[in-house]
Amino acid sequence: MVKVFRITFLLLCLTLFSLKAQSISVSATTDTTVYQVGDYITFTLELRYDKNFTVKLPPVKDSVKVLDYIQTLPSEKKESDGKIIEYHKFIFSKYDSAQVTIPSLQVFYSEGKNGDQRFLATTPITITINKLQVNQQEDIRDVKEPMTIPLPWWLILVIIIATLGLAIGGYYLYKYWKKKEGKVEVKPEIIIPPYEIALAKLDELGQMKLWQNGKVKEYHSEVTEIVREYFEKRFNFRALEMPSSEILPVLSYLEEAKVIVEIADKFFSNADLVKFAKFEPMPQVNDEMMKQAYEIVKLTIPAVPKPAQEGAANVQ
Repeated sequence: MVKVFRITFLLLCLTLFSLKAQSISVSATTDTTVYQVGDYITFTLELRYDKNFTVKLPPVKDSVKVLDYIQTLPSEKKESDGKIIEYHKFIFSKYDSAQVTIPSLQVFYSEGKNGDQRFLATTPITITINKLQVNQQEDIRDVKEPMTIPLPWWLILVIIIATLGLAIGGYYLYKYWKKKEGKVEVKPEIIIPPYEIALAKLDELGQMKLWQNGKVKEYHSEVTEIVREYFEKRFNFRALEMPSSEILPVLSYLEEAKVIVEIADKFFSNADLVKFAKFEPMPQVNDEMMKQAYEIVKLTIPAVPKPAQEGAANVQ
C-alpha cells in the first residue's frame, strides 16, 4: 500500500512539474534548411510565456558565429489565451558552400519578482548552403549586341516637329531676354553717410540699456566700436585696429577732427579704464560716454556746400 502511495505521489509531482514547464516555451526556426550561397537566412526565435514571467533574450547576433550577421528585424509581441507571444527575427547569410549548425541558444527566465532564474535551450538547427549551379558543358558565348527597336514613322515625325518647335521657341525666347536685358536700368547705389550710420547705431545701443542691466563692459565695448568705425569711414584710417593712444595723434593731424580731440581723449580714457583696469564706472560716467559719442559724431558732420545765388552779377 505504501509503495502504491509513493508511486502515485511521484506521478503527481511529475505531472505538476510538466504543467509548470509548459507555462513557458522557446523555439528557434529558419525559413528553410537549404540555401544558395549569398541567400538571406531568416532565423526566428519564438517565445511563449505567462504574464508573470520575466524573459531575457540571448545575444543572438554574437552567438550565431557560423553565419554572417546582416540585420535585426523589428520584434513582434502579442497576447493570446493569457500568454505572451514574442517573435524575434534575425537575418544572416553565408558566402561559401557548407553544412552548418546553428547552435542551441539559452533563454533565461524567472517567475514573479523573486523567482529563481532558470533557462530553456533551443534545438540546434542544421542547414545546407549550396554553390550556384553552373552548367560547364555549355559554350562560352559573347555578350549579345543591344537590340534595336524600329520606331514608327509617326513617332519620328512627332519628334522632328517637337525638336523644331523647341529650337524656334528657344531662339525667340533668347531674343526676348536680350531685348529686355538691354532696357534694364541700373539703379544708383544709395550711399549712407558715415555720420547717419553712427547716429543710428548709437540710438539703437541706447535703447538696448546694456549698462542699466548690469552689462557695463559690453556697453563700453559697443559704444567705442561705433566711434572707431565712424572714424574709419569718416576720416579713412584704420581706427578699429589701432589702440586709442594712436588714434588721438591722427585726429590732431586732421583739420576736420581737431575740434573733437579733447572729447575723444576723455572718451577713450574712460573706455580704457573699464577694459584694462577693471574699473567699475558710476552711472554718470556711462551716461557721459554716450553723450560724448554723440558729440564726436555731430561735431564732425561735413558741412553741406551752399548753392550759388541766382542773379549774381556776371563778370564782364
